[in-house]
Amino acid sequence: MIEGARALPVQHLTIRVPWHDAGWGGTLCQVCTANTSCTVLPRIATARDDAFETRHSGQSIELLDRSQYPPCVDEHGTFMAKFPLSLQKKHPYAESAKSTHGHFAETPYTIRPYSAAGIPFRWMLREQVEGNKKWGVRSLKEALQLGYQAEREPDLTVNKGWDNDKKTWIQEGANQRILLDTFFSVAQPNESLVFFYAKRTPMADDARRVIIGVGRVKSVGAPTEYHYLGGQKPKDNISGYLWERNIEHSIRPKGSDGFLLPYQKLLQVAETDESIDLVACTAFAPDEYFGSYSYGTEHLAHDGAISSLLAIEKAIKAMRQHLADEPWSEHLAWIDAELNRLWKVRGAFPGLGAALNAFGFPHGNLLAWYLAGQEGENFDPWLALTDVLKTPEGLPGYLRDGIGETLRKKWEGLLPERRALLTLLARFNLTDAQALRWYQPTERLKAGIDLNDAAVLANPYLVYEDDRLQPDSVAFEIVDRGIFPPESVRKAFPLPTPSLAREAIDERRVRAAMLLTLEEAARTEGHTYLMATWLVQRIRERALQPECPLDMDTISIIEDCLASKIEAIQVKDGLQAFQLDRYVETSTLIRSKISKRRSRKPNAGEHNWSALVDATIDTAKGDGIRTTGPSVRDLAARREKSAALEVLYKSGVSVLMGAAGTGKSTLLKALCSIESVKSKGILLLAPTGKARVRLEHTSGMASQGKTVAQFLNGLGRYDGNTGRYYVNEGAGRSAMHATIIIDECSMLTEEQLAALLDAVEGVDRLVLVGDPKQLPPIGAGRPYVDIVNFLKPENLESLRTRVASCFAELTVTMRQEAEEGVVREDVLLAQAFSGRPLDAGADEIWQTVLSGQSNYVKLVRWNKPDQIQQLLLEELKVELSLKSLTDEVTFEESLGGVYSEFDGGSTVFFNTEYRDRPGASRKAEAWQILSPIKQYQAGVTAINRALQQHFRKTFLKLAAQTGWSKKIPSPAGPEGIVYGDKVINVVNKSGRDTYPEKDDAYVANGDIGIITGHRKTKLRNWSPYEVEVEFASQPGISYKYKPWEFDSQESTPPLELAYALTVHKTQGSEFGKTFVVIPSPCRNLTREMLYTALTRQRDKIVILHQGEFRDLMHFSQEAASEISKRMTNLFAPSAPIEIKVRNKSVFLDEKLIYLTENGELVRSKSEWIIADKLKAAGIKYQYEQPLVLDGVERLPDFTIRDEDAGVVWFWEHNGMLSDDEYKKRWERKKAAYHKAKILPPTLSQSDDGRVGTLLVTEEHEGVGLDLKAIQANIKLILGEI
Repeated sequence: MIEGARALPVQHLTIRVPWHDAGWGGTLCQVCTANTSCTVLPRIATARDDAFETRHSGQSIELLDRSQYPPCVDEHGTFMAKFPLSLQKKHPYAESAKSTHGHFAETPYTIRPYSAAGIPFRWMLREQVEGNKKWGVRSLKEALQLGYQAEREPDLTVNKGWDNDKKTWIQEGANQRILLDTFFSVAQPNESLVFFYAKRTPMADDARRVIIGVGRVKSVGAPTEYHYLGGQKPKDNISGYLWERNIEHSIRPKGSDGFLLPYQKLLQVAETDESIDLVACTAFAPDEYFGSYSYGTEHLAHDGAISSLLAIEKAIKAMRQHLADEPWSEHLAWIDAELNRLWKVRGAFPGLGAALNAFGFPHGNLLAWYLAGQEGENFDPWLALTDVLKTPEGLPGYLRDGIGETLRKKWEGLLPERRALLTLLARFNLTDAQALRWYQPTERLKAGIDLNDAAVLANPYLVYEDDRLQPDSVAFEIVDRGIFPPESVRKAFPLPTPSLAREAIDERRVRAAMLLTLEEAARTEGHTYLMATWLVQRIRERALQPECPLDMDTISIIEDCLASKIEAIQVKDGLQAFQLDRYVETSTLIRSKISKRRSRKPNAGEHNWSALVDATIDTAKGDGIRTTGPSVRDLAARREKSAALEVLYKSGVSVLMGAAGTGKSTLLKALCSIESVKSKGILLLAPTGKARVRLEHTSGMASQGKTVAQFLNGLGRYDGNTGRYYVNEGAGRSAMHATIIIDECSMLTEEQLAALLDAVEGVDRLVLVGDPKQLPPIGAGRPYVDIVNFLKPENLESLRTRVASCFAELTVTMRQEAEEGVVREDVLLAQAFSGRPLDAGADEIWQTVLSGQSNYVKLVRWNKPDQIQQLLLEELKVELSLKSLTDEVTFEESLGGVYSEFDGGSTVFFNTEYRDRPGASRKAEAWQILSPIKQYQAGVTAINRALQQHFRKTFLKLAAQTGWSKKIPSPAGPEGIVYGDKVINVVNKSGRDTYPEKDDAYVANGDIGIITGHRKTKLRNWSPYEVEVEFASQPGISYKYKPWEFDSQESTPPLELAYALTVHKTQGSEFGKTFVVIPSPCRNLTREMLYTALTRQRDKIVILHQGEFRDLMHFSQEAASEISKRMTNLFAPSAPIEIKVRNKSVFLDEKLIYLTENGELVRSKSEWIIADKLKAAGIKYQYEQPLVLDGVERLPDFTIRDEDAGVVWFWEHNGMLSDDEYKKRWERKKAAYHKAKILPPTLSQSDDGRVGTLLVTEEHEGVGLDLKAIQANIKLILGEI
C-alpha cells in the first residue's frame, strides 16, 4: 500500500454488470437487439455493433480477435467466463491531451477467469476527494486523512484545445494509488462478499438496482501502472495507473460458495405464464443503500450486506414457486450462514463513527475503526473511548489532532439522557448527516423534527417515522436491525429501557411497519389507504429478522398508539382500514372545499354563450366570413360548448371533461375571452411543464401559466428537494386570481390538489380540466376521477348534452375534423377502451378495423419479436412516403429537414425558425411511434436505436469527425444523439441559454423537438460544441445543452431520442399520425394506457399488434383498469372487491364498477340492473357471448338459452338513439339480426322461421332506463306473456 493511503476495515463490494441474456459466461448475447437493458450503460450504448453481434450471436468471446470484443467486456459482462481475456488499455486522454498525457502507451491488462475488473468511479472524482462545500460534498481526503495532494494534479489547459480544465478526474499516479489502495483495502479475501448488480434488467422497468448474484471475494489484483512510450516515464510528466483491479469471486456454475439468480430461466417461463409476478421475484438492492449500488464499484457496509442478503432471500422464496429445478435449499442455507457471520462482524454499533462525528469528534469514523481494530469481538467501544480520551497521546497522529481537554470534559460531563441517545444512534448504520440531524437538537429543529431526546429514547422507531419525508431519510430497516440484532449481540450489549423492545410485535415496531407499508402502497400503487387485512398480510410478508407476526387481534389492541400518524377508518360493511395522517388531511380538505363550492351561489353574469363559442371557433379556423353553413356535427359541438361555457362561468367548481379532440381548449379560450373574467385575474396551472405551455397556447394567454410546482413553491407548499407537495395552513395564500383553470387534472395526485386548494382564496370559479379515462397520476390517489364522480348528475346516461351544474362533458369529437357523414373508426376504437357505456352497435368497430376497410386505422400483425422492427420500417415507408426502406433524405424531411444540393453534393439542413424560414420543429409532432414498454425489441429504447442507426447513418458518420473538419457536435449521451435527431426533454429547467436570448427561457419535461445545431457553416464557422434544440412548443428559439450534461455516470441525460416514446410520455400530446406498438403479453398494459395511446393522433393510427387483435378486447373491460384498482376515500371510501381475471386475483373499487350478482363485470348501470333482474327471475344468461351476424362477430349484451324448449333470446340494451351515428350503427346491427332470422317477439303462433328472438330495451332523454320494459321482456322469456 502506497504511503498516504489508509487501510480501512473489512467491508464488501458491489460491482455493476450489464444485463446479459445468456448469463455472463463469456459469450455474445443470443439476441443482442432485444437486450436494451445493457444500453443504459453509455459505453455499451455507443459502441455496441448490433449487426456484428447478431451475426455471431451466442458465440464465445474467447474465439474473437481482441479488436472484435464487444463493449460489455469493459463493463464486467464476462464475470462468469471460465477463461481469461487479454485487453490493451489506452489512456483516455492520451490523444486529446498530448502535452500532459501523450507519453502514456497502450498497457496490457488481463481479466482473470471468474473475475471482474472493479473500477471505483466515485472515488476517482476530484470533487469527491477534495470536497465541495457549496453542494454539501464532504472531502474523502479530510474524512479519511489521506495523503492526496491537489497540487500534484496536472493543469490540462496547457493542452491544445483545452480552454477550460473542469478538474473532473484524478490524473496523477501517486494520488490515484492513494485512492485506489485505500478503496480496495476493504476487500479481504474470504471475508468480503461481492454483490453483482445491474442498473436495468427486463425483470422490472424502474430505477431500482437489481442484484444479479452474490459470492465471496477470493482475491484482489495488484495495481497496474500504465506503460510509457519509450519504456520509461519522462522525468517531468505524471505517472498513471489503471483504475481496474481484478476481483476474483467464488461463484461457479455448480459451486456452493455463492450463486447467480436464475432470472433468464424465469423470464422464459414468464413468456407463457402471465400470472408470474416478476417484480416479486426480483432481488432489488436495498433502497437505503442505493448509493452503495452506484458508480460501477462501491463499498457496502456489513449492515448493507445483511439487507441485501435478505432481499435475495425474499426473491428466492417467490421464485422457487415457478422454477423447481434450482438448488434453492442450498442457496437459502448459504444465505443463512452468511447472515449469522455478518451479524457477528457488524456488531452492536455499526453507526459508531457517524455518532462520534455527530458528537463533535473531528474524525469520528476513523476513530471508530481504530477502536474496533484494537479490541476483539464484543468489545465495548464506549469504555475504550473513555480510555483514549484520558490518554489521547496514545492515539496515532492523524487521530490525536483535534482531541483535547474540552472534548474530554464534554464527554465525561455528558448528561445520561444525551449519552443514551448517542449510544442508541450508534446502533443504527446512519450516515454522518443523519446522525448529526438526530443527535443535535438544533439540527433536528432545522429539519422540522419537533422531538426531544426523551421521546426518541422512548420510541427509537421515531428515527424512521419522523425522518421518512427527508431527502436523505433513515430507512425503517436501518432502525429495525439496530433494535433487533441477533440474540448474541442483544446479550452482549442489551438495549436499555425505555428503548428496549421485548417482542417482535412491539407496538412501536408495528406502527413503524404500518407507516412503511402505507407509504409504499401510496408511492407504488396509488392507494391512499389500505384495508386492515391487506396491511397485516403485507407486514407479515416483509423480509425482516425477526419476522413481524402481526395479526388482526394485535391490530385491535394497538390502535391507541397509532394516533397522530395513522388513522383507523371504516369502509364497506364496517370493515377496518388504515390511512396515513397526511391523506386524512388531504381528503378532508378536498372533500370540504369541493362540497362547499358545489353548493355555493352561482357566479352572477349573463352572456351570449353561443356567440362567445362561435367567435372562438371561427377565429381559430380563420374563417372571416363563412361561405358554407356549419355541418350538423359542427352545430352539435357548438351547442354543447355553449351549455358548458355557461356552467364553467357560473359554477364555483366545475369539471370539464372530454376525450382528446372534443374541444376543451376551445372552450377555455372562450371563457378567458370574457372581459369580467379577465379583469379579475386568471391563473393557468398544469401538472407538467409541457401541459403548462400547451394550456398557455390554447387559452391565448402566452407565458402566463405556471406548473403546479412553480406556483406552490412560492407559497410554501412544495419541497423541491424531495418533490413533495403538502398542506401548510400557516403559510400565505394567493388571492390574485378569481378564476383558476387547472389542465390535465387526471395527472394530479391527492397531495398536489390539496396543496393547491389550500394555497388559494378569493376564487370565484375553479375549473378542473381533463379526461378521467386517461392514465392516473404517478403517485397517490385519483382525485380528478373522484371529483368527477361526486359532481356527476345521477341521470347522466340519459342526457344527450352531458352538461349539468358543476359538470360538463364534451362528447362531439372534432379534433380529426371529419367531414359530415364520415365515420372516424379511430375515435370509435378508442371509445371501446374509454370505460364509458357503449352503444349496442359499437361492437362492429372490431370487424371494421380487422377488415382493413378503414382510412383511419390500419392493423399490422406480428408474431415473433424479431419481426416488429422490419414491419415498422415498412409502415414508415408507406406512411411517410419514403422512396425505399433506406431513404434517409425523405425520412429526415419528415422531421423538418430541408434537402439542399451544392457543388455536386447534397445534404439536409435542420434549421431553427428565422423570419420566413420555417423551423424543423414544425414537423416534430407530425408523426410518432408509441409503445407501452421501454425494453425488448418492441420497446422504445430498441426502436429509437434501430431507427437512428437505419435512417441517420450520414449524420452519425458526420458526428464522428474530429478536428477542423468537424461540422456538427459529437454524439451526445448514451443514445448518441446527433444533429437532426428527434428528441424529448426530460427535465424541467428555467434559465437555460437560448438563441435569441429569452428572459423567461423555460423548457419543460415532455417537450419534443429537433436537434438543429450547432452546425458549422460559413456564417457560424466556430467549432461545434453545444447541442441546440428547437422545440415544437417554442419555434424560433434554440435551447442550448452543454456536452457535460450528458456525461454523468449516474444521472439522467436531459434529452432522449423521441422517434418512439412510451405512452406515459405522450399524455397530453397530439400528433399527425401515430404508430402504436403493442406486444403480447404486456404486463404493464392497462385500459387507461391503451385509451391514451389510441387518442394521440389527428389523422391516422397504425397499430402494430402481436398476436390476435381481438385479444385486446379484454383490456376494454373494467378488470384491466388501473384507476379502479386504486383505493381512495375522497368522498366515500372505496369498496375493494376481488375479481378473478386470467388466473390472477385483482381487487377493484366496487364504486367504480358494475358487478352483477353472477360475478360478471358489465359496462353500464343499465346492464347491471338488467343482469340482476334476470338473476332474480331465475333466468340463466351469458354476457357478451360472441355471435357471428352477417359475417361479423358481434357481442349481444345478454344471450339466454332454453335448451329444453329449443329457444334462444338475444337481449340488446340501447342508450339514447338521438345520436345519429349511434342510431345508424344500431340499425345495421338490427338488420343483421333480422337477416340471421333473429327476430323481434311476436304474438303470432305461426312459424316465421326464426332461430332466435331479439329483445330490446332503450333509454330516453331525461328518463333513463324503462324498468317496465325490462319486466315485460323477462315475462316473455318466462312464457308469462
